[in-house]
Order: sequence, then structure tokens, then C-alpha cells
Amino acid sequence: MPASVRTGTPKDSEVSELFYRDDPEKLFTDLREIGHGSFGAVYFAHDVRSNEVVAIKKMSFSGKQSNEKWQDIIKEVKFLQKLRHPNTIEYKGCYLREHTAWLVMEYCLGSASDLLEGE
Repeated sequence: MPASVRTGTPKDSEVSELFYRDDPEKLFTDLREIGHGSFGAVYFAHDVRSNEVVAIKKMSFSGKQSNEKWQDIIKEVKFLQKLRHPNTIEYKGCYLREHTAWLVMEYCLGSASDLLEGE
């Protein structure tokens, strides 16, 4: 990566098309943390445009290994955009705000471990 391109800056049209330009703090309200993983926290929120309940995974790409974190975010967004199936959680978009990617998904009660326990 050229030194002139900062991590987290969509440097080409392919990467910039992965992210919505809107400010997520203006689009999503009532954020409440519902989980935490190795990549960041997951929040329950309301989409102010539709009043729909969504889940938001906030992934920071600052600090140590920021370039690796940024590349992981790009891979995840590309994967989620391709994933379309009635039995998977719907991906709704990704936004950037101050070195943090907001991955917005359909909200679903329960967790992966809850689903496995039902087997």
C-alpha cells in the first residue's frame, strides 16, 4: 500500500463502493451493547428511516495492526454482500465513522450457541 494512502480510506472505487457515505450516528439510535467479540462489540439499534430494529457490529481499525484490521473488514463486507439466503441473517450495509466500520445486519433474537443447544 502506498504511504500516501491511509488505512481506512477507500482508495479505489471497488473498495469505496463497499461503504455507504451517510453518517451512521444520524441513521441509527438507541444503541445498546448486546455482545462483544474479538473484532468488537455488537449493538441493538433502531434505523431512524424505517424504525426497524437492527444489529450493528462496530469494528475498529485503529491502533496496532490497523492495516490488517482494515483488510479483514473489507473481506467481511465483500463476503456479507454476496451472502443471500433465506436462512442467513440479512446484511444491510456498512458505514465508516472515525476509524470504525459499522456493519449493519438484521436483528435476530438469540445467539449461535442458542441455536446449537436446540439441536
